[in-house]
Amino acid sequence: MQSSSKENISSSEDSKSDFETLEEFMGFKGKALKDLDAAKSELEKRAAQIQELATKTSEQFGGAIKINSDLKGKITFLQDLISSLSRKNEELEQTNKELQKQKEENVKLTKDLRNNLEKVVLKEKEIELQRDYLSRQVDEKSSELMKSEKLAIIGELASRMAHDLRNPLSTIKNTIELMESKPKLKIEEKLQYYGKLRRAMNRMSHQVDDVLDFVRTSELKLQPYSVLDIINIVKDSITIPNDVTVKIEQENVRINCDYRKIEAVFTNLLLNAIQAVETKGEVHIRIIDNVNDVLIAFEDSGKGIEPQNLSKIFDPLFTTKQLGTGLGLSICKSIVEQHGGNITVKNNPTTFLVRLPKNL
Repeated sequence: MQSSSKENISSSEDSKSDFETLEEFMGFKGKALKDLDAAKSELEKRAAQIQELATKTSEQFGGAIKINSDLKGKITFLQDLISSLSRKNEELEQTNKELQKQKEENVKLTKDLRNNLEKVVLKEKEIELQRDYLSRQVDEKSSELMKSEKLAIIGELASRMAHDLRNPLSTIKNTIELMESKPKLKIEEKLQYYGKLRRAMNRMSHQVDDVLDFVRTSELKLQPYSVLDIINIVKDSITIPNDVTVKIEQENVRINCDYRKIEAVFTNLLLNAIQAVETKGEVHIRIIDNVNDVLIAFEDSGKGIEPQNLSKIFDPLFTTKQLGTGLGLSICKSIVEQHGGNITVKNNPTTFLVRLPKNL
């Protein structure tokens, strides 16, 4: 009995223990469920965060990929730029080497030029000394030549004068001898002989005057005169053949000149023009006012000057006339140049052109 009671008590205690264990299990289960729910919520929350993080990470990764692509392009550009700069640097180094070489060559060239310049300067000094020496030699030779030319002209002039004066002197001598051989001369014969003597003396006087005008250079006596008046006076003072017409353009221009000398020039040119016309023709005198100077043209209708004589026409003692001294045109040239002008000649038609300044 007692043992049965003990077994009941033991059984009761076991039942109690199982109940408590069940309660504990149930409590543990509830707690576990709560913990699981909490863990689940936490996991869901963490999953949402992970999803959000993954989304952001994906976006950032895409941005990183884009940035990486951009960086790659920039790196490629920088690499190309560096490569280009490297080539440029090499080219610059090459250019610098060439410039350095050129600089060295320029320095050498400058040195050579300086040396050559010094040589040129020395040569110029030497040439200058030689030039001065030659100039003195030329002056001396020119002076000697001028003296020789003057002596030659004087000798030729003396010879020409002796020749030209011998003929009229012979005429005078023969005429006097004839007159002495005929003591009783008629008036007509005397007049004839006197005419021969007068023509011979006039010819001698003309030749002597030409020579004196050539060798004598007197000072100019300048006064204002009308060119037209001088030409008209010259025209009226000489004998003009009936078949020769002298036309003068009525242009009145006044100049400062030595009247006597300019009159001699115009007389000589007009007489030459009349002689060139010979028996029949025309002499045309034109006066051209040219602002600061005046041009006087003596144009004739003669046969002209021989081409080979054109360049010698103003040379002293040159003449194509049998009775000429060869000094007339040379004297004209000297007088015109003394007045600061010039005289030229051309053919077809033959024209002597005199240029004289208005205000000498």
